Amino acid sequence: MHLLRTPMRMIAPDAGLTLVEAMVALAIAGILLSLAAPAMRGFLVQNRLAADTSQLVAALTLARSEAIQRGRAVQVCRSVDVDSAAAACSAAATAKRAADDWGAGWLVLVAGSGQILSRQGALDDNSQVAATRKTITYHSGGNASNSFARLAVSHNGEFVRTVCISSTGRISVKPDTAEC
Repeated sequence: MHLLRTPMRMIAPDAGLTLVEAMVALAIAGILLSLAAPAMRGFLVQNRLAADTSQLVAALTLARSEAIQRGRAVQVCRSVDVDSAAAACSAAATAKRAADDWGAGWLVLVAGSGQILSRQGALDDNSQVAATRKTITYHSGGNASNSFARLAVSHNGEFVRTVCISSTGRISVKPDTAEC
């Protein structure tokens, strides 16, 4: 049996970076990072806001479809005790949330029976959902009981997305504080 031998490569003893070259590379990396960090923050906040808005729209869509399917009213309401077994609609303010802030959490439930279809726990402390209504009710035809309910999802009052619900039950999302 014959083994093949390959020549070994020798690394020159002076190969590598000098201290000055390493410091220049670190300085450039630091400058680029400081320019990218503020943009990254905005990107992360916008992503979180989109996720929170999508969860709210999903709950509203579920309520509307369940109302049509069941042939009876289904409600979406703010709740401060979503995780408890006796969860119920609540307009009470908490230590961290105002009375009209749905960021405390919300429930989707069958009106009259109290059967809970979906629960959403509290959002991040920096996320708020300011609402014009305490409860949004969808009837068996898919219509909302309130005319033009408006929920503004924001991050510390900035980067607002507005969720509009028309009296026909149609849900739309606007990328700012525009009126419905």
